[in-house]
Amino acid sequence: MKPSIQRNIDGARLLLRPLSLDDATPEYAGWLNDPEVNRYLEVRFTKHSPGSIRGYILNMAEDPGEVFFAIVRKDLGKLIGTIKIGSISWEHGTGEIALMIGDKASWGKGFATEAIGLVSGYAFNDLGLRKLTAGIYEDNIGSIKAFLKAGFLEEFREKKQYLSEGKLTDRIVFTKFNDSL
Repeated sequence: MKPSIQRNIDGARLLLRPLSLDDATPEYAGWLNDPEVNRYLEVRFTKHSPGSIRGYILNMAEDPGEVFFAIVRKDLGKLIGTIKIGSISWEHGTGEIALMIGDKASWGKGFATEAIGLVSGYAFNDLGLRKLTAGIYEDNIGSIKAFLKAGFLEEFREKKQYLSEGKLTDRIVFTKFNDSL
């Protein structure tokens, strides 16, 4: 079952808060439509608008297997991306993390690593999950570094899983276990 209260998660430089309909802005849609931002996102195959984002946020809110957060920089009070725990199997205690840092001025500053750490703690401590995974394109070096710094380890590769910019690309699956269980 989906947790009844999805809370704010306060970090050193970030606040993760439940994504709201107010977050469905033209800026957010611009990130999803920007080829540089969406290069490794499956949403790149669809044109996005604030209206389509509102629909997606509503669907996520209703799905018991999805927990969706806004990533907010505390120093700016500004939304810079999103992170979710999806494909949650409450029976098996597993979930998959997906994130996007849409604000290019926030790239390369460790915000993804901090967000991954915060949401992992929430998944393990609040939701009681025992295992988290993340599937990453092999040439997405920024995400690979962020997940490794957040304590994830490469578990396996799916060879030639994606077609990315005209070439076949491996999907690397990173995993982190809840050590308290």
